[in-house]
Amino acid sequence: MAINILTKSEKEAANLRDAIRIMAWSQFKSENDTDLKGLDLYEIFKVEWLEYKIHSMLLPEIHKFVSNLGYSPEELLQIRSEYYVNKKEYSNRTDEF
Repeated sequence: MAINILTKSEKEAANLRDAIRIMAWSQFKSENDTDLKGLDLYEIFKVEWLEYKIHSMLLPEIHKFVSNLGYSPEELLQIRSEYYVNKKEYSNRTDEF
């Protein structure tokens, strides 16, 4: 394994990609009401997500993409932050049982 230190713009781009993944996953779940749930459904999403064009975009292109969606980078980063806070709280609650 190699040590990889991201630049500030690479880190922001990675966080914005993750925020978009979170939003895309939420939408994917709501649009695909099948017998598949949880990780089984995520595996299908993951294949499509990894092929999505955002992975080849640099930060300026991601900013434009985000803007075209009607969001600001700050809004998406806030959505991402809230997602992980909620996920941690849910995980902590289920660990108590």
